[in-house]
Amino acid sequence: MTMNETLLTRRELLQRVAAAAFVAEPGGDRWRELNAFLEAEHAAGTFPGASLIASRGGKVRLERQLGTYCSLERRDAPLTEKVLHPLYSYSKLVSATVVAMACDGGLVEYDAPAHAYIPEFTGGGKEKITLRHLLTHSAGIPNAAFGRVHTAEGWRAAVQTVCSLKTEWEPGSKTLYHGLTGLFVAAEAVRRRAGGKTWEQLCRERLFEPIGARSLTFAAPLEGAPVALTPQPKELPARLEDAFQYLGHPAGGCFGTVGDALKVLHLHLNRGKWGRKRLLSEKVLAEMHRVQYRAEIQRARAAGTSPVHEPWGLGPLLRGDGPKGGSHDWFGFRDQAAPGIFGHAGIDTFIGVADPSTGNALIFVTTNSPKTSEKTVALRNGVTNRVFTALG
Repeated sequence: MTMNETLLTRRELLQRVAAAAFVAEPGGDRWRELNAFLEAEHAAGTFPGASLIASRGGKVRLERQLGTYCSLERRDAPLTEKVLHPLYSYSKLVSATVVAMACDGGLVEYDAPAHAYIPEFTGGGKEKITLRHLLTHSAGIPNAAFGRVHTAEGWRAAVQTVCSLKTEWEPGSKTLYHGLTGLFVAAEAVRRRAGGKTWEQLCRERLFEPIGARSLTFAAPLEGAPVALTPQPKELPARLEDAFQYLGHPAGGCFGTVGDALKVLHLHLNRGKWGRKRLLSEKVLAEMHRVQYRAEIQRARAAGTSPVHEPWGLGPLLRGDGPKGGSHDWFGFRDQAAPGIFGHAGIDTFIGVADPSTGNALIFVTTNSPKTSEKTVALRNGVTNRVFTALG
């Protein structure tokens, strides 16, 4: 902060930050409707702060920060592009990408039973669960009372928890969102085949470092790093370990900047290549982006019944060729028609969406939860629609 800025009132300073934190390509008039939409929602109190980054063809065309975030010490810290956000379930797309890399390298196989890698993962109907089931929310173990996993002791306790579960339905017979279980078991399978390295180590070696996404981490961010506490805790100051119970969890515990989160989408849009280096084979990436239960969904529609499967790939949710509605609303691409559109959401604060047919991609995060789920859906789809219209 400069000496002149110290003479400003806090409100004047925040207004200046909100106005200045906007980067767009020449011809920025195309973003006028989007900016007006964001500013109106901010003024209405939908969110205290929001960060948006959008790209086309791997090139960032817009980056916008608006308002404030809650740090470990204060609720009104000016939001910048350097702030690390909790990705929540967008972490599943990150982790599923690393699982795909392990499959590509022959460490694990999608259709192998999980107990082939985790011998104690048996009993209660779990013998039939494969990595494919785990990545498509069809394993039949959606519920588990997890403790914290960011320590070795906590991780071991979580393994014991999932190994004690009983299936709630026949694996593969339907999908129901596995908030914490699916990606955790898949990650543990990869860890055991990779010599017991931590999930953070595996992700850093295979994904974060190769794509230059150095802020992404499943460990606690470095002391002094600007970290957003979202949703905001009741009391401050706070410790990250106390405020964020999913720290380190493969299904929801990643942190990072919006710019680095966007790079994960770029890797997928680049068909597994980063620069001249191939990180994922086209075959494995294509399988990640195939609607895994497309035949079952089509049969149900042909019979005039509601499908019991959703259009999951191996990690991302896919637009597919179905009608509007369902999880697409929550994930922010309700109104987009291209069947290859994919992405993931993180609770009600974080989304990442990309369209392979146009090369468009975006990350959008708010620094507190919108007041209702209806508002979250309207906000997310309002942003995606305006960004993709502006990008063309």
